[in-house]
Amino acid sequence: MIESLILIEGNVKEEHLRISLSNAKQLVIGRVPGDGWILHVAATSAADLGKALLEFGQVEGVKSVATLTLRNT
Repeated sequence: MIESLILIEGNVKEEHLRISLSNAKQLVIGRVPGDGWILHVAATSAADLGKALLEFGQVEGVKSVATLTLRNT
């Protein structure tokens, strides 16, 4: 299992971030002051996490996706 905190910046509605991520799951979603969200994502592999990050990057209104932390558990 690999877990990550990611920062998503842009004018995005919360419901647009609740997407199906195959072998990854969003555990927590929280608002950041301004136009941003922090998500805690858990995936079965680094490849699955990478795919999830790409999916978030394609959500309407997303300007950037940044990894804040990674943890193998």
